[in-house]
Amino acid sequence: MLGDASGAPTLIAKVGEAESFGEGWKFTGMGQYGASVGFVDSLVIALGRTRDRRALKPILEKVKLLDASKAFSHHRAVALALEALGDPAAAEPLAELLAKPGMSDHAITTMEEARRWSGRGRNDTSSRNVSLRELVLARALWRCGDHRGLGEKILKCYEKDLRGHYARHAHAVLEGGIEEQKR
Repeated sequence: MLGDASGAPTLIAKVGEAESFGEGWKFTGMGQYGASVGFVDSLVIALGRTRDRRALKPILEKVKLLDASKAFSHHRAVALALEALGDPAAAEPLAELLAKPGMSDHAITTMEEARRWSGRGRNDTSSRNVSLRELVLARALWRCGDHRGLGEKILKCYEKDLRGHYARHAHAVLEGGIEEQKR
C-alpha cells in the first residue's frame, strides 16, 4: 500500500485467481459503518499501489468484468489502482468502460436534472453512486493519458456540475491542483 513492490507477485497471483469481485459496496451516505471495499477490491488497490508494471494485466482483466450493474467499490478499486500505475495502456480500457451503457452522463448541470434526481427521495444515494463512479473513472482515465479526449470531456462536464464539490474536484484534477500520485 506504500509503493513497495515486494508483494507484487503475491498480489498478482491473488488478483488473477479471483474470478469475480464479490459483493462489493455501494455508496450509502448516512449509516456507513465498516469497510467500504470488498476483499478483492483491497487486493486490486494494493496491487496498483505497488507501482509494479506487471500489475497492469491482472487489473485490466478485472476492468473487463465491470459495467453499470457492479458495485461502486469495484470501479473505485480499479480506478485507484490504475491511477497509481499511471500507465497509458490503461486509458483505452478505462474509456471503453466509461462508454458502456449507464456509465456516463451523470453530471447534474441544470435545474431540470437536479429536480429529476431529487424526486427520488430524501435519502436516495443513487445519484451519488453513479456520479462518483463516473468521476473516479474519468480521473483515472485522465491521469493515464486519456483516450480520445473522453476523460477531459467528462471532467469538463463535471466542472459545471451544480454540486460544488464535484465541480471543484473536476476542476482541480484538470488543473493538476490535486496532488498527483507519485510514480
